[in-house]
Amino acid sequence: MPLNGHPLQFNDIQAILPHRYPCLLVDRVLPAGTCIAEGRLSAIKNITANEPTFWSGHAHFAGFPGVLLVEALAQSTGLLAHYYLGALNEGEHYYFAAIQRARFYRAARPGDQVLMEVAFVRRRGAIARFTGRASIDGQRICTADFMCARK
Repeated sequence: MPLNGHPLQFNDIQAILPHRYPCLLVDRVLPAGTCIAEGRLSAIKNITANEPTFWSGHAHFAGFPGVLLVEALAQSTGLLAHYYLGALNEGEHYYFAAIQRARFYRAARPGDQVLMEVAFVRRRGAIARFTGRASIDGQRICTADFMCARK
């Protein structure tokens, strides 16, 4: 198992994903809840007040945008794809191909720690399906299904 009982830290995540600040939205991959052999991965995103997304001037509502929650889940899916579907050959990449059934239940606010759980559903050729759930303190805030293409 790639985690060997230890969390993947920010530098490890940057070695896998091409995203960089402020677009990298996964802070840590947790060993608890992650089982690559079963196609599951758990990651966290810490929501802070100094995120560029909160500079909108709406101090009375400082909610983390839903589209960025979906992006954080998609990045977690990319990490799972990297480990579960195998390492890429030179010149290959995983591409975010589709999102389906995205639902938002509550906003994440500064000070929240979002737990993102993604799971492999199935694979057909170069296309793989995943499902994701984001929660805060056990209460779901976002769910979505993803498709990932390997090219």
